[in-house]
Amino acid sequence: MTVATNIRLPEEVLKALKYRAIEEKKSVNQLIREAIEESLAIFVQPEKKSKDSFDMVIGIAKSGIRDASTRHDKYLYSKKK
Repeated sequence: MTVATNIRLPEEVLKALKYRAIEEKKSVNQLIREAIEESLAIFVQPEKKSKDSFDMVIGIAKSGIRDASTRHDKYLYSKKK
């Protein structure tokens, strides 16, 4: 969602902004948004990575088997004697 707002600029700044917009084939609004977003980028916290649902089950059971990560196929698919 975008919200309209008004700003006041010195005449020389607006003139330079309009020339830049023409040079870059962008609107004045777009240049202002980009400049604001770039200046605020240092303040924006990176999004927290959402946890994988499977992360909750890691470590809930202890088997006592020390090599399960490397020999898991043997433990999962071998027949018990």
